[in-house]
Amino acid sequence: MARFVLAFAVAVASASGLKLANPILKLASAVVTPLLRPLMSVEAPLQSTITGVVNGPSAEEVRAEIDATLKNPCVVYSYPVSPFCTEAIAVLESTGCELTVVEPGLEWFLLGPKGSAIRAELGRMTGQTSFPQIFIGGEHVGGLCSGGASGGGLNALAESGELEKMLKKARAL
Repeated sequence: MARFVLAFAVAVASASGLKLANPILKLASAVVTPLLRPLMSVEAPLQSTITGVVNGPSAEEVRAEIDATLKNPCVVYSYPVSPFCTEAIAVLESTGCELTVVEPGLEWFLLGPKGSAIRAELGRMTGQTSFPQIFIGGEHVGGLCSGGASGGGLNALAESGELEKMLKKARAL
């Protein structure tokens, strides 16, 4: 039965032109996310503290910037070299939505003081320090295939048909 439901969701998504996440990335997320989450939850605030010692932004400045950015209908915090991030952006672009992409750095280990502070603050806000971090209508929906209310991130929303509803409600479509 589950196989039929998934096949139906894929057929509906394909008919509407909506892209779904690459199945290999979905599988990789299922393996990597639980393994790295504990490490990254400690590493992100530590990185922010270390890089912020010299000329780093205050937590209040970073939070104000994030809050201002989240007033956009659809926001993705992304690393340009991450396949998970580029795939999430491709899924959202396939809807034709208004999209704001924020790139604090090339990848998590290449963040400077401000990028590290943004990542750490997003971790405090959402419980997730990995990117992409996707917000629709100011609501955190997770990453590509993990996090958010469903636990399956953006891809679960796309498969269920909820993504376009959320984008319309947020006035991103």
